[in-house]
Amino acid sequence: MADNYLQFSEVIANLTEQEEAWLKDQLQTVRVFGEKEYPEDAVPAELADMKADWSGVRFLRDKTDHDAQWDALGFEYSFHEDHDTGGWGHHLWLYAESWGDVSNVTWLAQKFLKRFRPDQCWSLTYSATCSKPRVGEFGGGAVFVTADTIRGQNACDFIEDQRAAFSRTETAA
Repeated sequence: MADNYLQFSEVIANLTEQEEAWLKDQLQTVRVFGEKEYPEDAVPAELADMKADWSGVRFLRDKTDHDAQWDALGFEYSFHEDHDTGGWGHHLWLYAESWGDVSNVTWLAQKFLKRFRPDQCWSLTYSATCSKPRVGEFGGGAVFVTADTIRGQNACDFIEDQRAAFSRTETAA
């Protein structure tokens, strides 16, 4: 049996105190009852045993394609001071060691850019690997994020696009 991995490691650099506070708030797990939202550790006793209308990480609440039944964040994170990083200042490290959800991490980055840095961009590269040398199980991709767009391409889609273009050229000849 082989294990498949999707890994990445990136930072949101040079955070202000306000930006860090907002990110910590967005990364908090919440439960929603009607219009009222509670941090997971502050749900009133009378609601504690009730099924929430929505639960999960706050920043995913408005993500239309997010499956609320599956509440995994899809990445790990930690806040750091600039140590040996070469100029990132106070930063948020976003990473996945074994499996990562690129869509979720880019959603957070875009929300951050919209709120704090609308004229900037952010990018992420990722690898898709396998613990055994299985054909077709390796790849990766990249995503480029602005306040208005998220654009990406993975290696498999690139290959399929090239095959389709090649087939059209061969058919036309």
